[in-house]
Amino acid sequence: MPPPSALSDFSATVGESLLRVRPIYIVAGFCAWISWRILYRLVLWPRFLSPLRIVPGPPLGGIITGQFPAIIQGEAGIPQREWVKQHGSAVRVVGPLGIERPIFTKADTLHKILVGEWMEHPRPGFLREILGFVAGYGLLTVTGTEHKQMRKAMNPAFSIPNLMAQTDMYCDPIHSLVKILNEQIDGESEPSNGKIIQMYEWMSKVTLDIICETAFGYKTDSLNNPHNTLSEAYEDLLNLQSGKNIAEFILLASIPGFKRFINSDWAYNHRHWFAKSSLLAPMSIALDAMHRIKKISAEMLAEKTKDNAVALSDTEAKRDIMSLLVRARNADLAIKSGYTMTDQQMMDQVLTFLGAGHETTASGLAWTLWLLANNKEHQDELRKELKPIFENNPRPEYRTLKGLTLLDGVVMESLRLLPPVPMTFRQAGKTDYIEGVLVPKGTILYIPIRVVNTWKEIWGEDAEEFRPLRWQNLPKAYTPTLSFLSFIAGPHACIGKTMAVMEMKAVLAALIANFEFEPAYEGQVAQPTAAVTMKPADHMPLRVKRVL
Repeated sequence: MPPPSALSDFSATVGESLLRVRPIYIVAGFCAWISWRILYRLVLWPRFLSPLRIVPGPPLGGIITGQFPAIIQGEAGIPQREWVKQHGSAVRVVGPLGIERPIFTKADTLHKILVGEWMEHPRPGFLREILGFVAGYGLLTVTGTEHKQMRKAMNPAFSIPNLMAQTDMYCDPIHSLVKILNEQIDGESEPSNGKIIQMYEWMSKVTLDIICETAFGYKTDSLNNPHNTLSEAYEDLLNLQSGKNIAEFILLASIPGFKRFINSDWAYNHRHWFAKSSLLAPMSIALDAMHRIKKISAEMLAEKTKDNAVALSDTEAKRDIMSLLVRARNADLAIKSGYTMTDQQMMDQVLTFLGAGHETTASGLAWTLWLLANNKEHQDELRKELKPIFENNPRPEYRTLKGLTLLDGVVMESLRLLPPVPMTFRQAGKTDYIEGVLVPKGTILYIPIRVVNTWKEIWGEDAEEFRPLRWQNLPKAYTPTLSFLSFIAGPHACIGKTMAVMEMKAVLAALIANFEFEPAYEGQVAQPTAAVTMKPADHMPLRVKRVL
């Protein structure tokens, strides 16, 4: 072993040699390394080295963009459906920057990803950031053990008895909606011809009023108040939904520290700076909208905490969902389970209920009206089923509507064909074989909800047609949790599924019993947005006529 002095001399010699290296060589070396990484990521890996390259799929597309332009410019879920038709149940799609997103549609594969090994396949970080910003970092974003504990704590509030006890809260908002539509028709010079009304706008208002009443015991009355703060804030936020804006948000969310920054007071106080940049302008609007939403959400939660602190008994206590959660947090149940939601987690649940609980239901209702407007025979048959009920009681109880088979079929068929959330993603938490293909850890897995919902191998040759009666005689290939993915499956399945279906049935029944719906103009086509949720880009104008 050389003496220490020799090592010291050697180190000094190396150091002097490095100092003699011209800076241009260092820069050149760094540029060469960056170029190699880019070449590897964009060309070598996806085209020659990735184990997923053996999976069939569409052409890789542009070196930088991949198939992203086809996805973002097409109708939500439709490019993926065509690829599955062409290439089979497993499809490899390359997105921006050479990122691979395989599509799997087989039931056993979906069971593995969503149910059997759900903890090894969490939502990817970019999706959690998008959902967290607009709907709180609650049940939609937490993963693993925390999700399991949070879901267990919340399940009792979404039990069938509790939800049934709340259905009378639907009546006032629905009655207001019917009254408003009648008034709008009466305001026309020829009321018998009806009026063209943007139905998505009114579906958003009625579902917001219902979710605020049933989830928080809070009256917004956005139906009768055109300048309701909460309604306007959500309208501003939802109008930002576009493929371009979502792509920009994903890009920003990949920057370290973005989550802390975007939720900081500094970002809100300086939001006007963002408006000066075309890239960041949507962020300025989103920050302002979320500030208003969070302010009202905090007021709701404070009111719930105060109400339940002074409640004398279960009979006097309120039955809305947040009241139930607040009481559960203060009760022995939380102590026994070893898990109690913090104030911040409760606040996140408020945002989740508001964001996820009203917009998806509003979109579902708007698409249902669209399908009925374009399938007059089904609309007429549904009205026949509803007529005797509404003749006896213009505000029937939900229990009366619950057993109507055609109403159930119409709602389920609409959610199948035009799911409010047309796709979602999971990320491989480990390197594993899926359908015989090696899927590297970190791979983003595309869960094609709309594709599975309309897959002919499950639903038959008429899979893409609106046929409500199919729900009375489901195909043999149908499995309840994995052939109909509008509410996802497994531990991350939508906790509010039953509530959403109840709400859709109640609103739809009142609308069809009182009005006829037709396309607004000849040649009208659906315009679904390709973003987080699939809402109508044109706010769904329909001609609305009073039932004679």
